[in-house]
Amino acid sequence: MKSKIVAITLLASTAIIGYSNTLFAEACYDAGGTVTTENVTSTLQIGNISLTLNDLDGGMVFSETGTLVGNITGTDSFGATLLSHKARFPQGNSFVTNDDRAELVFPYVRDSLEDGTPCSFWIHETISNIAKGTRFFSNVTSAEVFADGYISNCPHDNENYFELSGTLCVE
Repeated sequence: MKSKIVAITLLASTAIIGYSNTLFAEACYDAGGTVTTENVTSTLQIGNISLTLNDLDGGMVFSETGTLVGNITGTDSFGATLLSHKARFPQGNSFVTNDDRAELVFPYVRDSLEDGTPCSFWIHETISNIAKGTRFFSNVTSAEVFADGYISNCPHDNENYFELSGTLCVE
């Protein structure tokens, strides 16, 4: 009798553990969208982010447009610029990134002033550290999102534009 109780207990425990692992399984999504910001200061950009996340079958699981605040936080030893971002969406979703890495992309210069001084540059940015988030982004397990586009400090074009691609995984 005692061995039957132990066997039933082990079976029940295994079933519960399997169920809870399924409940909290990681799901990864294809990320896409756009970012448009303006330079407020030499280290602060404010604008909008439109983000869409699709499951592996192409079904949309998240699609919102919200506000984005970006701050340049420093540089790394390879000359890349480091940034942090705060995104807030109207349905209460939000996330904060740290150590996003922005690098110049050849041919580097997108636009110049009349005297030839470069003022807009092609950029490739990697976002891989979601430091915290709410709602949909509260349990991000990994991120490999890329922002490809340009920054501009030109007097006639104070706009930064990026297209997003990559993968975001949540639990």
